[in-house]
Amino acid sequence: MQQEKELRVQLFGGFAMYYGGEAVKLNKMGSSKSVRLLQMLLLTYPEGIPKNELIDSLYVWNESRADTANRNRNLNNLIYRLKGQLAACGLPEEEYVELSEGKCCLKLTMLLETDTRRFENAVAETRKAARGGYYS
Repeated sequence: MQQEKELRVQLFGGFAMYYGGEAVKLNKMGSSKSVRLLQMLLLTYPEGIPKNELIDSLYVWNESRADTANRNRNLNNLIYRLKGQLAACGLPEEEYVELSEGKCCLKLTMLLETDTRRFENAVAETRKAARGGYYS
């Protein structure tokens, strides 16, 4: 049985991705907005992030109604381009981003390991051990 390839992501101390042990060449990602969108989705995986937070973070324009429509359309276009950019970097062709109920989520079929998630898990384990009296 063939082992499924894993996507490993480094977010601390610089951004890097590795798929199946090979570095993912991020210079094919295109715009910095694409990278920022991907980072926000990775940081909030699997819960996701409200779409309006993404829009506010990526598109800092005035708040007029027409501008809101433009920002929404721009985010939808960015999400669409991100899928192709990830495939161009050597990742499998997948949907990668799901929009539902006002949330934007990273949608992966591969295993994902991030340094931020490992850190969060270590903090949770330390707190659990401290409550158990190990650090009293």
